[in-house]
Amino acid sequence: MLERVGLITGTIVVLLLFTPSNAQGSQPDTQNTLAATGINLVIDFGNGTVVSFSGLNATTVYNLTTMLFDVDEQWAGDRVFINAIDGVYQDQSHGWQYWVNENYASVASNLYNLHDGDSVLWNRTISGFQSTTEPDMTLVVGGVLLVTGGIVFLAILHRKTLRR
Repeated sequence: MLERVGLITGTIVVLLLFTPSNAQGSQPDTQNTLAATGINLVIDFGNGTVVSFSGLNATTVYNLTTMLFDVDEQWAGDRVFINAIDGVYQDQSHGWQYWVNENYASVASNLYNLHDGDSVLWNRTISGFQSTTEPDMTLVVGGVLLVTGGIVFLAILHRKTLRR
C-alpha cells in the first residue's frame, strides 16, 4: 500500500515540478482571459456515478470544475492539485485525472486554458503506474532456484577442477 501512495505522490510531484509556472509563483490571473464557450464536462467518480454537462463557459479546467462542484484542492505555488470533487476523495490506489478532447492532460488543471467546444473528462481512476493485482511470486521463486542451482553447479565444477 505504501508503494502505491509513494507512486501517486511521486507522479504528482513530477507533474508539479515540470509544469511551467508564472514569474510571481502565485495563482495565475485568468480574469483577463476570455472564457471558452460550448464546453462539455463529464465527471466519472469511479464508483458508478457519472455526471455530465454541456454548453458551459470557462477559462480553465479548474474554473470549469469549481463553478459546478465543491473541490478540495492543494496549491503548490501556482499549480493546483485536486484531492476531491464533490466530496469524493482520492485514496491510496485512486486519483483524480483529467482529459481534454480525449487527450490526457499533463499540466495542473488551473493552467490548462480551454478553447471553444472542448470536452473535459475528470476520472477518479486507478493509477496507471501500478498493478491492481498482487505480484506473481512464481517468477521470483523460479529465479532464486535457478540462481541457486547455477551457483551449486559452479561450485561442483570448481571442486572437480581443483582435484585434477
